[in-house]
Amino acid sequence: MNNDDLDQVYTAMAQALTRVGESQAPLFLSILGLSLLSRQPDADTALALLAQAESASLDQAAVANYPAAPATTTTTARPT
Repeated sequence: MNNDDLDQVYTAMAQALTRVGESQAPLFLSILGLSLLSRQPDADTALALLAQAESASLDQAAVANYPAAPATTTTTARPT
């Protein structure tokens, strides 16, 4: 997923959270989290993501730590 895709998904999630309301937000996020964790290849990967989210949540300067999208390089062959 590139940065534009991530922004689109973040916006959709924020809008969904607004629609379900503050009182249902924890349930929504739990359902979403479990759904996404179940798609991980193994328990170790899912547990690492849980630990990462917990650590970021406890940090006063918390930011999401998404893996960088692979850099795309375009090379144009020059005639010699």
